[in-house]
Amino acid sequence: MRALKKIKKIGIALAAVFSIAYMSGCASRPADESAAEETKVVQTDKGEVEIPAHPQRIVSDYYLGEFLAVDTKPVIASPYALDNPYLADQVEGIEPMNITSAETAQEMIAAAEPDLIVTITEADYEKYSKIAPTVYIEDGKRSDEQLFRYIAQLVGKEKEADEYLRKFHEKVEKTKPEVQQAVGDKTVSIVEVWPQQIYSMGSHFARGGTILYDLWGLKAPETVQKEMVDGDEAYQVVSLEALPDYTGDYILYGVLSDTDPDFVTDSAIWNNLPAVQAKRVLPYRQVAFMHRDPISLNGQLDELYAFLTGKEVQE
Repeated sequence: MRALKKIKKIGIALAAVFSIAYMSGCASRPADESAAEETKVVQTDKGEVEIPAHPQRIVSDYYLGEFLAVDTKPVIASPYALDNPYLADQVEGIEPMNITSAETAQEMIAAAEPDLIVTITEADYEKYSKIAPTVYIEDGKRSDEQLFRYIAQLVGKEKEADEYLRKFHEKVEKTKPEVQQAVGDKTVSIVEVWPQQIYSMGSHFARGGTILYDLWGLKAPETVQKEMVDGDEAYQVVSLEALPDYTGDYILYGVLSDTDPDFVTDSAIWNNLPAVQAKRVLPYRQVAFMHRDPISLNGQLDELYAFLTGKEVQE
């Protein structure tokens, strides 16, 4: 009996030692490791998805500027987003996604061992979901601001998004009276040239339209205003002959990469447009104006302000 009691005491003592060692081990785990293991459930366009509370290795096949605006750098991003000149000074170290095929992109993403994938491509959702928690964001479902806040919420950076938007709206309100005074009752239009096609755009398809029409309250030519600003159409393909109906007193003019625009710019119709004759045409960089993330919108606002007022924005 005395021996049995001694064995029990030794067992209790060892258990206490192991317990202390275990607790000590838990306490000594790196804070970032513990944080990385925390999760949260978010509502997505594919239902509820459990993601890391503080994702460390993010892959995004489209939404780059939204992440960078809240000081979050993905490990892999779309090469088209990486080519955006407005983001050029913030993308060092981000790998361009291999988009040779869906298979090569998937292989590259899997090799990077991400803990969160954010995609605009519904067709790839199931494949990506097998690699890591994946959030599908339907294009055009949210306003620019709603989209930014949503992405900031994914990475726990809501306060940073609020501050970015506060400063941006201050700039909008500061520049709006000067822009409206400079433009007056003149109209502003957006035209983009693709191979043998001409696109007219309003306020729903990037290219600075949100700034011009929604935030600054400028007017488009009647047809554009009715269908692509007040209406729901994002863009229309128009003929060269119809350009006078879709262009206003000012023209924002873009050309898709590797496209020859001579069929437009060498035409008598183009060169007789009032905006062209008055030199009120802003040739914009399509790769920059196709994006509508917060950083790009900031840069676009600066360019549009300079174009319309002849001055630079004073910070």
